[in-house]
Amino acid sequence: MFEITNATGGYEKTRIIEDASIKVDKGEVVALLGRNGVGKTTLFKYAMGLIDRENGSVSLGGKELPAATSRRVRAGLGYVPQGRFVFPRLTVSENIAAAAAANRHDRKKAVAQALEDFPLLKPKANTLAGKLSGGQQQVLAMARALATEPEVLLLDEPTEGIQPSIIDDIAGIIKTLNVERGISILVAEQDLEFCRAVAKRAYVMDRGQIVDEVSIEALLENEELVQRLLGV
Repeated sequence: MFEITNATGGYEKTRIIEDASIKVDKGEVVALLGRNGVGKTTLFKYAMGLIDRENGSVSLGGKELPAATSRRVRAGLGYVPQGRFVFPRLTVSENIAAAAAANRHDRKKAVAQALEDFPLLKPKANTLAGKLSGGQQQVLAMARALATEPEVLLLDEPTEGIQPSIIDDIAGIIKTLNVERGISILVAEQDLEFCRAVAKRAYVMDRGQIVDEVSIEALLENEELVQRLLGV
């Protein structure tokens, strides 16, 4: 089980999230829903040890994760940030190899596995990441995160700015990673249809706090509930 408990923190003296708690069972995909600016990205950064922490904890498999981001990654926590942040002047293969090497995994094996898992990247293996489309960069960001061999993967707005055909591919990738690899996934999203394709339940965030836990189907069947919780 992956668990964020009573997460409180932000940036310097500005508190963004407060007492936010989330659980993701082993082998589960869970959505984190909320409007822009409610704290979803900050909660993910909290989980990765990237912001100032006032209170709370992050644990995996019943053990609290170490404070350093690099050690959290080595402990099994993967992260694909909003905006992707690939290394634009490295090739696709070099991006994947760098992630593997940083976490003491075999670079050649990681690249070969990624190109097998993500056929879309194979013809682009020697292309600079900065030359890829937004959708291709998103897939590369996921492949790079997987090169760290995570048990839990945090995906922050994976469909943002992506064309519909690639969104379908990303949904398929998430389901494959979950079912065939047993990777637990927490995905921050605003696209309810996408969430229905990959997850059965969701947490809703507002003003830095978790305000509800609902099933995706309940949201989709209740327009009033969607308006109240998400304002969309």
